[in-house]
Amino acid sequence: MQPATLKRYQTRAQNFYRTHCGEDTPTSAQICAALLACASEYRPNSFSTLKNSLMNDQLARGNSDTATAIRKLINPVTAPDSKMTRKPKLKQIRKVPFEDFKALYKHLHAGGNLDEAASLILAYWIGVRPCEMRTISVKGNEVQIIGGKKSAELHRGADRTLVIDKTKILKLIEWAAHRMSKCPRTTTAIRDRFRKECRSLWPRRKKHPTLKSFRHQVGSILKASGESPEAMAYIMGHQSTASISVYGDGRSGADRQKHISPADGINLTKVRKPKRLPRYGNGKVVGRIEFPASTRGWFPGPPTAPRTRGA
Repeated sequence: MQPATLKRYQTRAQNFYRTHCGEDTPTSAQICAALLACASEYRPNSFSTLKNSLMNDQLARGNSDTATAIRKLINPVTAPDSKMTRKPKLKQIRKVPFEDFKALYKHLHAGGNLDEAASLILAYWIGVRPCEMRTISVKGNEVQIIGGKKSAELHRGADRTLVIDKTKILKLIEWAAHRMSKCPRTTTAIRDRFRKECRSLWPRRKKHPTLKSFRHQVGSILKASGESPEAMAYIMGHQSTASISVYGDGRSGADRQKHISPADGINLTKVRKPKRLPRYGNGKVVGRIEFPASTRGWFPGPPTAPRTRGA
């Protein structure tokens, strides 16, 4: 485990102890009881992440027995025959109009939130993850990005070099990348401020875009552009062509122009392809459709001209 990951786990565990146990060093029974009591407050994935944080924190403290007890806990919300209501998953905004992007950028600049404005530029134009925004460098018309997801221990995956076809966009990206490379604030702080400013700009809206919303929009534009699955996966920083399926919708990007592409000479064969075809979708027969005998052979023919008298 990377030191930064363990530190995040420990910070989250410490906050949990203070909030739900009332002390910094609770016992094993206190931790397990508090975790089960607040299970309904978390979505299943968040509960698993919290449980993992507590377990790793206790291992780091040398309390292996407590870690084992936490690991054996079963989420009462997802347990078999459970009647507890699951906390609903928040619906994400996956399409952001260009007018909203411009309005938000001006709002952030006017308020002096330049870190958030820089993050918006990078998310909107090149679709990078927030964890990748501090590793971007610009050379000529090429943008180099160090992938934020790792395929193996100490090996970064999904590094990429993209070409920008517009000078104006390239200059914005260069400014934003330089700003983020010097930014001392945490990614969480930037995200929180970003959400707050979105609510301030659009107070009457029920849902507001996040940085990931703009990454979804880039995925939509790529799907509408006709790029190959390998090229789309490379641009998005995916190691497999299967990952692009959850990002965006081609119909949401049909009215946008693509300004990014892989650099010349990039070997796209390193992008993995799924070994199995999707359960439903292109390339797989799911069954035959039988029509009733009374409808077989019937097809609507071309309209015929109406007969006239004397014909």
